[in-house]
Amino acid sequence: MFTLRSKYCMALLPALLLTASSLIAGEDKENCNKKDSTNSNRFYIGGFGGELFSNTAHVSQMGTALFQTVEGPLAVEARGYTKKASPGFGGVQLGYEWSKRIDKCRHWALAPGAEMEGYWYSRHVKGHLMNATDTDRLPEHDFLDTFHMNAGVYLANFVLSLNNTWKLSPYVAAGVGASRMSLRNAKSLQVAPKEPGINHFNSRTHDSSWAFAAQIKAGLRYKLRWFHVFGEYRYLFVDFSNYIFGSTVYPTHAHTTPWNVKFQNIQYNGFAFGVQFDL
Repeated sequence: MFTLRSKYCMALLPALLLTASSLIAGEDKENCNKKDSTNSNRFYIGGFGGELFSNTAHVSQMGTALFQTVEGPLAVEARGYTKKASPGFGGVQLGYEWSKRIDKCRHWALAPGAEMEGYWYSRHVKGHLMNATDTDRLPEHDFLDTFHMNAGVYLANFVLSLNNTWKLSPYVAAGVGASRMSLRNAKSLQVAPKEPGINHFNSRTHDSSWAFAAQIKAGLRYKLRWFHVFGEYRYLFVDFSNYIFGSTVYPTHAHTTPWNVKFQNIQYNGFAFGVQFDL
């Protein structure tokens, strides 16, 4: 049998539980109404830098050697691949982020954003090309081409972040735009059969081209007061580009037409670290 004290405690238990639940609900409601960084928009400017790693891109070189012989002119269409490279790069970005919690009592928010960014890099391009046309007249006709490339990439990105009260935000982004590539100090040396001291691009050794560019990136961002630091991986695709270099002009070499050099798509994997300042 229950004692009088036990009956009294049992009677108070529902009242205590009701009071505790009311207090918890009131605290949750107060927390839900609190303003935090996951529920506010932001305008930002940032800077970043890192390293890119390129693939081996297909390259071709086309022109005509104007031989004054019975056989007549010789068409040249040499094809090959560039070597891999790992240039450093740096850039700036300007963006706006809309952050709104889906549920007031959740500690995270999906935050879409729009971003403009540009970054720049320089690299040495080197490729071995083999001519496959008219092998009966010239069974071996190989070139070693080298270029100094200065490139800029300009993109508009859509960014999707997952913000939370712990200030650590993972994000993904995709962007499209264009790349401006300038090739200078271009050299095309015939290595088989050898022609020492002859640069087949000697009358014009520079040219520039625009190409379509696209990228995807993913990273982590951490908030420190009024700025963020971030680290990210990015994949960059640069579509084909064309360049026209000078004809070969030497008194001891057959004159040629201007040379058309074409790069197929170049792909880069990159890693970057940077900082964003909230404005």
